[in-house]
Amino acid sequence: MFSVTALPVMASSIASTTNLSKVSTASTSTRANSHAKKTTTTISSRHKTQVTTPPRKTVMIGHVATLTRSGTSLKSTSSPSGTSTTTAPTSTQSTTTLPVTTTTVAPTPTTTVPVTTTTVAKSPPPASPSSIPNPVANIAPNPNFLQTGHCTFANGLWGCDNPCVTGSATALSWPGFTNGAACTNYVLEAINNARAAEGVRAMVLPSNWYSLTTAQQLFVVADLERTARGLPAYVGINSALTANAQHAAATNNDPSEAAGFPIGNDAQGSAGFGGAWSGGFTVLAADYVWMYDDAWAGSVAATSNVACTSPHAAGCWAHRDELLGSDPGYNPGVGLGCTTCEMGTGFAMVNGHASYVDLIELPKGALPPTTFTWANDVLPYLS
Repeated sequence: MFSVTALPVMASSIASTTNLSKVSTASTSTRANSHAKKTTTTISSRHKTQVTTPPRKTVMIGHVATLTRSGTSLKSTSSPSGTSTTTAPTSTQSTTTLPVTTTTVAPTPTTTVPVTTTTVAKSPPPASPSSIPNPVANIAPNPNFLQTGHCTFANGLWGCDNPCVTGSATALSWPGFTNGAACTNYVLEAINNARAAEGVRAMVLPSNWYSLTTAQQLFVVADLERTARGLPAYVGINSALTANAQHAAATNNDPSEAAGFPIGNDAQGSAGFGGAWSGGFTVLAADYVWMYDDAWAGSVAATSNVACTSPHAAGCWAHRDELLGSDPGYNPGVGLGCTTCEMGTGFAMVNGHASYVDLIELPKGALPPTTFTWANDVLPYLS
């Protein structure tokens, strides 16, 4: 038996005596940092981080997109507070007047009972939260899907506690990408433990999860994170946004404002836009680092988010804020309460490793067409 502690993500094969390294996330405001090197497993949102010290493997969660529009640079990063404000729509109470009831007493004299009227007020619909607090610190994954756990050699093969790791007679390997049920459930358990620490209900994947494409899974997970916090779901996947996201994923890069999509402005007059890039061996691993491990970890070397360069840097929690819809310290995003926002998602294997992109935009005017929607393709499959 031997024990290894850290999960590297960029190495494809690890000898049985070698420690597997850790994952980190990167979120930055400029492309210049997009190729910052790390020697730990990296899940990064906005700029990729690569492991350069073999035999470690790096999970990367991507970049926060920088958008230049009309001479204004809008950058998606988050403030340390992670709070944002939107004005929830107000509801006008309406009243229902019951019909007048009249009773006549016979024979003589005739007496009319006074009219009785009852007014019933309708309850207003629940409003979206005006802000979503970020965790006070990174939440360590439990179980730690970034480590192999204890590994044993039996029947001529190596096997580890972490089912995401595969083994042969001579080596252990981290997948470039996997959608296997055992690994998915292992990472999902870590997400739900992090949610419990945050006071958020557990994530339940739709029953059609394994029949979805990876790009569709990215959309589903983003909406599962929003709706669990009382936010309206993003409407669906748009082809123009997806073309942009797919190009970004294929080049390990940030998404940008999509051509062919009429973008609207948020309440502050900024283009309604947000996005993130990530690398990692599963969609759920990317989601974990975006949402629960995007803050300062005590040092630059230990911090997975490249843009989070100090405890109070503006880039800390950038990916989480962008995906939820509001990043008041950087790019305002599309707004927490957006009910018309659509997504583009991209997935590619680049040099043997997964690359993921989420792009969210607020449409101007009527809803552009979608190819996959929350209402028709996700909700019916949620228990």
